[in-house]
Amino acid sequence: MIQRKRIWLCGVILAGIVWHGTGVFAQEGGESHSAAQLPAVVELPAKTVWKFGIRMTGTGNTKNVQVTFPLPVDWQDQNIKVLSIDGTENTKGGRIKKLGQDASQFFFKVPGLNVGEVAEASVTIEIEKLASQPPANPNDFVFAKKSSRKLRNYLTPSPFIESNHDRIKEIAAKLEIDDSLSAWQQVEAIYVWVRENIEYEFDTEIRSCLQALDAGHGDCEELSSLFIALCRARGIPARAVWIPEHTYPEFYLEDTAGKGRWFPCQAAGTYAFGHMPEARPILQKGDKFKVKGHPRPLRYIQPTMQAYGDAPQWEWLMTQVENPQP
Repeated sequence: MIQRKRIWLCGVILAGIVWHGTGVFAQEGGESHSAAQLPAVVELPAKTVWKFGIRMTGTGNTKNVQVTFPLPVDWQDQNIKVLSIDGTENTKGGRIKKLGQDASQFFFKVPGLNVGEVAEASVTIEIEKLASQPPANPNDFVFAKKSSRKLRNYLTPSPFIESNHDRIKEIAAKLEIDDSLSAWQQVEAIYVWVRENIEYEFDTEIRSCLQALDAGHGDCEELSSLFIALCRARGIPARAVWIPEHTYPEFYLEDTAGKGRWFPCQAAGTYAFGHMPEARPILQKGDKFKVKGHPRPLRYIQPTMQAYGDAPQWEWLMTQVENPQP
């Protein structure tokens, strides 16, 4: 099992103070997670129950706290069912808000929070992770003939994915890929090149794909970013997939009828191309999100919090419920 790092959360401005919470992907300079701490990979399909939320503790006199945190959504390889929405008595207005088709957020308010007072809101979700298998005839799939507006978002640079950099474009152009190969085989050649040229090495900091090239190593996040960048440089839509303590990429191809499909691959870890042997839930797909209040795109949707007064301590909750009640 691959170790994972914890990523910094969205900075929150409160009366001029910038403060942060605890991450679930990785944290720059944070502690690594041992393999024993990661959720077990089980046979698919599999159902698990997860609790997502925010817990905060007052440190002074805080007013008008407004909080959002991301929630997983349905995908072709995942079904979700909201089991309950819970909150302490001092939380108000809890609701789920869709962010297009690819994400959702939970929103709630806390009118006031005094020293030592705790406020918490959470959503408990049953997640069915579906089996992911390569197509019966992968070589029948072709590159997309047209680029829709949504696909174009997966063909341009993203944070830490410098797909238009001269070095990335040069590598993408020089890859020894025979044009007579099928689209599937050409993408797999990119996948193999990344795995053979970038050694897996756990890191506590986020690195860009260019930094991974310079260092010659990276973890699942950097290997995924480099695969995505090289695909995009060759005109192949690709994106990141975020699951608890791990990241992997997906690429897009179409069947002969022009119907598109996203295929996952394990950039770091067991060789798995076109399928994903992972039972952990999909938190988000994508790597360039526009979030209100942020002038630049974000790598993934993060919790946000705005308030007046003293900054409370807070924690982003994401835990698997071991023995959910029927």
